[in-house]
Amino acid sequence: MYARFILLLLALLVVDFPVEAKDNVAHHRTAPEQLIPVVPPIVATYDLYVGGMHFITADIHFQEQVGKYVARVVVHTQGFWYKLFPWDAELLTNGIIRKDSFVPTEYSTHDIWGKKVKTAKLHFKRNGDVTSEFDPPQNDADHQQITFEQRRGSLDPITALLQLLAHVMVSKNCDVTVPVFDGKIRFDITGIDVGYEDVDDEEYGAFKGTARTCDASFNLVAGEWKEKVKSRFWYKSDTERGREPFHIWLAQPRPDLPELPIKLESGSVWGLVMIHLSNWKPETNG
Repeated sequence: MYARFILLLLALLVVDFPVEAKDNVAHHRTAPEQLIPVVPPIVATYDLYVGGMHFITADIHFQEQVGKYVARVVVHTQGFWYKLFPWDAELLTNGIIRKDSFVPTEYSTHDIWGKKVKTAKLHFKRNGDVTSEFDPPQNDADHQQITFEQRRGSLDPITALLQLLAHVMVSKNCDVTVPVFDGKIRFDITGIDVGYEDVDDEEYGAFKGTARTCDASFNLVAGEWKEKVKSRFWYKSDTERGREPFHIWLAQPRPDLPELPIKLESGSVWGLVMIHLSNWKPETNG
């Protein structure tokens, strides 16, 4: 469950980070119905701290070509922690862009804990259903069953956060609810616009200035673990149910870029979780 917790956190970081396409078509969008603005190519790095300790580093990439998108997150434990808990993971999603919406086609995760390898895939159907594959196979008896009606129209975790940030870009607020399915758990992420706040994040991050603030709540819909000890992500403490919201700061690192997550904070049973944008730079060929 700890791996799932980390992956959900890192999914919050995946926003419009376009990587320049080889044929450069990403800069000349031809789909007239697409409402999500084009932004320059960028590479971004985020650092995740748990209880004040630098635990995870993630590199984020996003690429689009003529109304199609691919998002990729590469994750690993950091420094000393990698020696104790060697973990490498890759999350990948692809789909199409319709007006102001991201519509996923395929989603996959590849986790390596030491010498143990786990993979998962989600297939998004035209009727709105989502099917899943796991290697090694998972025991569905460990979870509550999720119905077709509950799965229908849901997004993978990466696309869900792309959709949240697309809403900010188009509507200029965070007030939206997005349905999410990760193959086992069906939950909603609900954003609420809080206002603006001055940020001086130079000690950990790469931004100083005024940022939009949003709260993002995780609300479990179906697929709860039957063994409560496995569902610590959905607890405020060892005994108190309820996922604390993430407080998110969004800002433009550069005038021609959209609002990106600058930092995120939330309480957890493991202590305060903090995620900072630690580096960003324009993507260049080669």
